[in-house]
Amino acid sequence: MKIPPIATAIVMSLLLAVCVGLRGNAHAASAANEPSADPSPIAFGHPLVALVGVLLIDGTGRQAVPDQTVVIGDGRIIAVGDSATTPVPASAHRLDLPGHTVIPGIVGMHNHTHMPGVPLMAYTAPRLYLASGVTTIATAGSADADGEIALAAAVAAGTVPGPRIFPSAPYLTGPGGNAPMFKPSSPEETRAFVSEWAGRGATWIKLYRHVQPEIAAAAIDQAHALGLKVAGHVCSLTFAEAARMGIDSLEHGLLAATDFVEDKRPGDCVSNRASLSGLEMDGDEVAGLIAVLVREKVTLTSTLAIGETHFPHRPQADGRTLAAMSPELIDAYRARQAHLRESHDGPYQPALFSKMLAFEKMFVAAGGRLVAGPDTGRHVLPGFGDQRNLELLVEAGFDVPGAIRIMTANGAEVLGIADQVGTVQPGLQADLVILAGDLVHEPAAIERPTLVFKRGTAFDPAPCSIGCAGGLAGASASRPDRGSPTLPKRQQSLRPAPAPACSQSQAFPPESRQSKMELAAGEAHPATVLPVQNELLSLTAWMPRPTASGTPAMTRLPSMV
Repeated sequence: MKIPPIATAIVMSLLLAVCVGLRGNAHAASAANEPSADPSPIAFGHPLVALVGVLLIDGTGRQAVPDQTVVIGDGRIIAVGDSATTPVPASAHRLDLPGHTVIPGIVGMHNHTHMPGVPLMAYTAPRLYLASGVTTIATAGSADADGEIALAAAVAAGTVPGPRIFPSAPYLTGPGGNAPMFKPSSPEETRAFVSEWAGRGATWIKLYRHVQPEIAAAAIDQAHALGLKVAGHVCSLTFAEAARMGIDSLEHGLLAATDFVEDKRPGDCVSNRASLSGLEMDGDEVAGLIAVLVREKVTLTSTLAIGETHFPHRPQADGRTLAAMSPELIDAYRARQAHLRESHDGPYQPALFSKMLAFEKMFVAAGGRLVAGPDTGRHVLPGFGDQRNLELLVEAGFDVPGAIRIMTANGAEVLGIADQVGTVQPGLQADLVILAGDLVHEPAAIERPTLVFKRGTAFDPAPCSIGCAGGLAGASASRPDRGSPTLPKRQQSLRPAPAPACSQSQAFPPESRQSKMELAAGEAHPATVLPVQNELLSLTAWMPRPTASGTPAMTRLPSMV
C-alpha cells in the first residue's frame, strides 16, 4: 500500500519530535544529542593559524586582493596583509593556499531551521549551513520556536556544530492565514504574544501574509520596545505600508510586493502577479516605492534562490542537491518539475524574473541595504541555497565583492554584530570561509568550501550523519535499491593521508555535475539517493584533503545516513 506523502510527512515529523523533544530543557538536551558514531567536525585544534597566499574578499565591497595572508589566533583575526610583508608566527599552523579564496563567514538572513513536513531540522540544518560556509543565521520565522531557541542555545554552548542562530517567534498572521500560525484577535493579544516570546528567547518576530494592519503595527511597536526586530513576508500590507509602520526588513523582494495592485483594499491579501507582469521598471511607481523603503531605512531581504524555483525556464536542482535529498523530497521535486513543464504560459515568465533581479539592483543603487537568505524549501536546502544566492546576485549585476558584502557585512549590520563578524579585518571574530578556486572569476567556487572557521575554530565541511540517536543508518529494508554505500572513516585533520575512495556514481563535484539547465528540462540526476530516518535530507558535504604539497583539495564522500 502506498502511503500518502502528507502522511509520511506527519509521521516523520512525529518521529523527529520524539527525538528532539518539544519543550524546554528536553529540547536543549535532545538538540545536543548527536549520534554516538558522529565524528568530530573539528578539522584541527591549533590556536594559531596562518592562511597564506589567498585571494581575499573582505566583505566591505572593496575589490578582491590577491596573495594575502590572514593570521588567526585566540578566536580572532590577528593580522591581514600582503603575504610578502605579513609575518607568520613560527608557532602558527601554516596553510599555504594559492588558488583559494577567503571570504567572511556568510550571514544568512532568511535561513529557516525547518522545511515543509519537518518543523525543526535540529540535526541537519545547523550542520549543513556550517558546512556550506554560513556562520550566522537569522531564521525569519520558526515552525517550532521553542525548539529553535533551544537549538540556538546548544550551538552557543558548543554542544551542536552550527552557525550562530538568531531565533524567531512563531509566525504571526491573520484571518485566512496558514492554520498552525498565531492569529491574534486584538492589538493587546499581539503585544502579549510578542512579550511572551521575547521572554522565551526569540530575537525576531515574523509577520506573515494575512496579518492585519492594526496587528502588524502593535507587533512592530511592542517588538521594538523590547529590543526585538520584525521581518515581514507581507501581502495584506503593501511594502510601503509596512515600511511606514517601522518594519525592520521586508522579505522576498519584488515578487512579494502588492504595492502595484490596482484598487487593493487595506488588509486584503491579493495576487500581485498580473500587476507585476505589466510593471514598467523605469516608471515612477517603482522609483517611488524604492524611495519610501530607503527613506524609512527598511532592509530588503533577497531570497532569489527560492524565487527561482517558480520559473520553468530557470535552472532547478543540480546534482549535488538531488544527491542530498530523501526519496520523499525527490518524489515531490519530480512532481513539481512535471507541473512546471506544463505551466510555460503562466505568470512566471523570463521578463518577471528579470524584473526581480532589476528591483534589487535598483534598490541598492538608491542607497538601500540588501541582505540575503535562501528561504529553505522545495529543493532549496540549508547552505546550498545561500550559495546559489551568490550566483544569482552576480547575475543581477552585482560584482562578486558587492554580492559578498550583501551576504556578510550587511547582514551583520542588521543584526547589530558588525563589530564582531561580517568583514575580514584585525580584531574581529575569525568567522571565515576558505573556498577552492578564484571566486571573482568563478562564482560557482562558492560551492567549494574547504574549511570553515567560526570564532577561530576550523570546521571540516565533511558529511554529517542524520538521525537523532542511531549514528549512521544503513540501507533501508524497504528501499534496497537506495541503500547507503560504505563510508570511509573521515579525516580529522589536514595532515597527509590517503584520500577516501569515491566513485563518480556516488559523488558529484560541481566541475563535473550535470548542468542545471539539463535538470530544469526534467532530466533526473543518476544520484544514489538514500533513505532518511527523520529529517527528510540525506546529507553530503565537502571535505578537504591534502594534496602532495599540503594544500587542501576537494574530495566528495558518499552520503552518510
